[in-house]
Amino acid sequence: MACLTVNPDVQAQGDGERILKHMENRARAQGISKLFVLTTRTAHWFIKRGFIPATVDALPKTASASITGSASRKS
Repeated sequence: MACLTVNPDVQAQGDGERILKHMENRARAQGISKLFVLTTRTAHWFIKRGFIPATVDALPKTASASITGSASRKS
């Protein structure tokens, strides 16, 4: 998933939470144990849901080759 966004007019209704849970379940079903989120504006939202701050250095080498900035990771 490249982006998770919720229209400001319908925020705080649980849509983002449902999308994130769906993606976590799909990843788990595929044997993926870590998800990485790159964000510049919503780190607080992901941290509240169990992600932990990390740097781009924590990303798998295949993903970090073309990415700059900071990330949050959920184990």
